[in-house]
Amino acid sequence: MTTFIHAADIHLDSPLYGLSRYEGAPAQEIRQATRKALANLVDYILEHRIPLLLIAGDLYDGDCPDFQTPLHFSAQMSRLREVGTRVAFIRGNHDAQNRMTRALRLPDNVYTFPAARPDTWELEDLGIAVHGQSYDREAVLENLALGYPEPVPGMFNIGMLHTSLYGTPGKSGYAPCDLSHLLAKGYHYWALGHMHRHEVIHRDPPVIFSGCIQGRHIREPMDNGCMRVDLDASGEISIQRLELDVLRWQTMELDISGQHTQGEVLDLVSRELENISTNLDQERLMAVRIILTGASAACSEIMHDFPGLQAEIRNLATDISGQSIWVEKILNQCTPALDWDELKSSGTALAHLAGYMQELQQDPAMLNSLDLDFTELKAKLAGTGVEMPDMNDPGTRQTYVSRARDIIMTLLARDMSTSDKNS
Repeated sequence: MTTFIHAADIHLDSPLYGLSRYEGAPAQEIRQATRKALANLVDYILEHRIPLLLIAGDLYDGDCPDFQTPLHFSAQMSRLREVGTRVAFIRGNHDAQNRMTRALRLPDNVYTFPAARPDTWELEDLGIAVHGQSYDREAVLENLALGYPEPVPGMFNIGMLHTSLYGTPGKSGYAPCDLSHLLAKGYHYWALGHMHRHEVIHRDPPVIFSGCIQGRHIREPMDNGCMRVDLDASGEISIQRLELDVLRWQTMELDISGQHTQGEVLDLVSRELENISTNLDQERLMAVRIILTGASAACSEIMHDFPGLQAEIRNLATDISGQSIWVEKILNQCTPALDWDELKSSGTALAHLAGYMQELQQDPAMLNSLDLDFTELKAKLAGTGVEMPDMNDPGTRQTYVSRARDIIMTLLARDMSTSDKNS
């Protein structure tokens, strides 16, 4: 019986931009998350004396600012060498960007597959033959799988490929191929990388994306890790998923329709954070994005002092969990609990404005006639990772105009109500 580990997309020392914008963000813990996840992987291999580790690309996260990142990886691989663990590694699109790592020689237990052609690494003592090919550049658009060698007779054959799987050769997708191309090779296991979400593409033989070992942002939520594959003497395969992450991302969407005041909203948030804290593994940090939704009487109060609400929620997270829960972002998508038909029939200035906003929402030509200039906004968004919405798309336009209507009407209604009370 023998065992191997299939991991991918480690993105060691991946930078997390924008952390300084959030007061109290555990920036150091988050920046160290990929290193700690790699340490969890190595510790598991050492504890269980696993003889083979496969890394199916994107070990790094692009060019390193110095040698500290590759030296850290080299030190971890030296730990594995001490117990006889060998490592098969193919470079992915991010690794191909990394000029610095090409100059650093890794420990001799690490075999890096060439980029010029597919190659086979035979491990006779394990009865395993590993086939793979590295990237020589970031955008590899050819179907690499077609050139992979035939399986080695009498051995357990593993194919390693960094691929988006589906795409059009020469046009789209990284190393695009079809599942049929992989199955036609006759290998016993395909260890895939590049897609960060774990997915079993085919079960017999297994064709598997292991997923990343550590989520780096809110779009990589829940548990992340690697695959443990056990082979018995008869060739039967047993597969187990291992969790390695030290930081988890979660989106918490809260419907505040039943809440009438900001205090009631905070009580609801507090209960939900308590639930997360109760079920949280104390070895992990949880990054939570909170989205407030629903038509609520509290909407006016929330919009009037949203920064204050954000500060209150972050204080709640700290009081409830210490440093275990970090509120990454709070989005207010609630709407005012206003009767628009009643408002429009009231004959007030707000009624006329409500009618105008509704026409603006429904008539594309009317919105275009405003000749809005988004040049400055686009310049501010450049390099932030936030894309400018397509205001020519009817659905997008309706969403943003509707949101603008809610904000304007709610704040004006509140100000007019306050003015009436003070007069």
